[in-house]
Amino acid sequence: MSEEEVIGAEAPFKGKMFLYEKPELLTKEEHGGLGLSSVDRTYDFVKSIRAVPIVTAEVATAQKHFPIVFAGFENPTLLAVVGAFEDRNLFVNEDGTWDQNSYIPTYLRCYPFAFATRSDDQFAVVIDRSAASISDTPEQPFFDGEGLSDAIQARIDLCGRFDAERRRTVQFCERVNELGLLSGQRAAHRPDPGGEEQLIANYVAIDVRKLNDVDKDTLQELHQDGSLSAIFGQVFSLENWGRLVGRHTLMQKAGNGGNQA
Repeated sequence: MSEEEVIGAEAPFKGKMFLYEKPELLTKEEHGGLGLSSVDRTYDFVKSIRAVPIVTAEVATAQKHFPIVFAGFENPTLLAVVGAFEDRNLFVNEDGTWDQNSYIPTYLRCYPFAFATRSDDQFAVVIDRSAASISDTPEQPFFDGEGLSDAIQARIDLCGRFDAERRRTVQFCERVNELGLLSGQRAAHRPDPGGEEQLIANYVAIDVRKLNDVDKDTLQELHQDGSLSAIFGQVFSLENWGRLVGRHTLMQKAGNGGNQA
């Protein structure tokens, strides 16, 4: 994830805008004639990614579909892993649609919108001007009169809820890190019994055994604020490494994937 400067802000907005190739501050002056139109290949823009940011509120659902890991030990964030062995999102079909039986992370449903934070803690809406869904002959105009159109306001409201949950997720990640619950782990796969083991990924996750070192008062606090549920949801999600490999194998057999790296 690279740091991008948001274009067009009165004061500089900066943020880590994963997937946003050309982030711009949404304004009536710059984007009054634009809006959204449907595209044939809705999720083509994420067909080559291996992980998606998620928030703790999504863990209960996401853990049924993806391995959930932390993005390192320093400033850890939660990620849903969507690819194995190579840069190929195994949940995006060849026609650019998302697998209909699998959860779509909110970060992707917010796109091409996002919130940006200025140094004075003010917020603004950002769009990825490079998004294929942004059109100058839109089905859903960004603006209706001086304000946002109802359809766009609903998308912005989703971004606002996601941003609030993102900040709570930062606190969760900082807490489990401070408690020493994270450890480096390894996912591997043995295609043939007795054959050579293949590495899927090295990653950071919660080591549930380390909960034994947490005092009962802290455990009670983690239970009361919902953190314990997220902790176990992340741990349980790691069972999905095998399912992810299964997806990769099926795509290869169908001619939809590449060779294993």
